[in-house]
Amino acid sequence: MMTRTLILALSLTAAAVPAAAQVETETAAVRIDDLDLSRATGRERLDTRLKSAARSICQTGARGAAENSRRAACVSAALAQAEPQTRNAIAQAERGTRLALLMIGTAR
Repeated sequence: MMTRTLILALSLTAAAVPAAAQVETETAAVRIDDLDLSRATGRERLDTRLKSAARSICQTGARGAAENSRRAACVSAALAQAEPQTRNAIAQAERGTRLALLMIGTAR
């Protein structure tokens, strides 16, 4: 069976922001071309990479309880918005197509 590689570059936005507010968007590319998402180990590595990327783009350097709460909400929202693309990448892998990357993002 021939394996095809496609590039999936989707910018995802997380966190609700009032319409009048200025929005700064952060994104991170998550490489998946080296993962076999049709296997559990590949899916676990993808999950780890997505969580790491979400934490990275949600980090502001600020400290305190309010910041910890905001950061946790940001990470959860970014991962939730990445979920459809993650499911798609896994489905593609199970059909023999390997995607090259996912983009995870957040609005701050």
